[in-house]
Amino acid sequence: MKKLLLVKNDKIGDFVLMWPAFYLLKTALPDTSIEVFVSPVVADFARACPYIDNVIADTGDDTQLRQTINDANYDVVLVSSSELRIYNLVKNSGASYTLAPKHKWFQYLYKHRVNNLYEKHEGCWRGGCLLVEHFLKHHNIAIPVLPKQYWDASENRHKWLQHYGHQAGEKLIFVHPGTGGSSGRVAESDYINLITQLHGQLNHPVRFILTYNGDELVLAQNIHQGLAQSDINIDIAKPLSSLTDFAESIVAADMFIAGSTGPLHLAGLHNVATVGFYAGRRSAPHIRWQTLSQAEKRFAFTPPVGRKSGRNMALIDFDKVATETAQYLNAQD
Repeated sequence: MKKLLLVKNDKIGDFVLMWPAFYLLKTALPDTSIEVFVSPVVADFARACPYIDNVIADTGDDTQLRQTINDANYDVVLVSSSELRIYNLVKNSGASYTLAPKHKWFQYLYKHRVNNLYEKHEGCWRGGCLLVEHFLKHHNIAIPVLPKQYWDASENRHKWLQHYGHQAGEKLIFVHPGTGGSSGRVAESDYINLITQLHGQLNHPVRFILTYNGDELVLAQNIHQGLAQSDINIDIAKPLSSLTDFAESIVAADMFIAGSTGPLHLAGLHNVATVGFYAGRRSAPHIRWQTLSQAEKRFAFTPPVGRKSGRNMALIDFDKVATETAQYLNAQD
């Protein structure tokens, strides 16, 4: 097969969690052009993915998109979610093999369907892998072993260390105080407390970098001001021109702390240690939305499970957060 299209027009975090699936495809089919259909906000970042050969951005112009897809002459179309609009875009692609998840009635419009429901103890990134694995098995193609790290940007690490003002011997900890909205927001005072405790418990110099997106700058400024009278090295991140630059720059971090899953997932691509704050729910979002970092590098904290308590991030034991994360970093010397 010469060309394969995978449809994943979703948010940044959801796109990041498809990288294992992209890895499986490109590794199993090195001579096949792996192409993706993504939302506009993700398009430039998708072009940085080493497992993707071409990107089609969802412009919303369905007439033009249908023409683009039809003209591409795909052999295979894999759809990450069963939606009528997506079916209408790909139905005349001429692909001999189309596959969609067993979800909603639209699934029956595709030639092949797969149950891509992952186990409760697995992260939702497994859903994309199950889709791809079904396709590979159907074609008697061996399923590759997943790597420990999905994005090797190590050759640019020194550049980003310089960008963030890193000094020799320092640990670099990124703190992103915003939230994606699926859980409550961690208070500025709790971030200040956590940063102060980490600074005191670490056995080596440390520099904290406050990252932000859009109006989250105010949060970063307030936290920075709250620590202005301390001896803690803390900076507000310098603005970068693109999501791709920010995502790549995380290679400089020794740890990434956030209550927003999108930035955490970007850190996971580099196998950076991640510290996430999640809502306390029976659905276990801290497992479902776990990062792609290796298990020993994933730290997840939640308030007690409950309708009211589950979104009250003030109920997280931040003393425990500081102790466990400091122990991890101290052990890396």
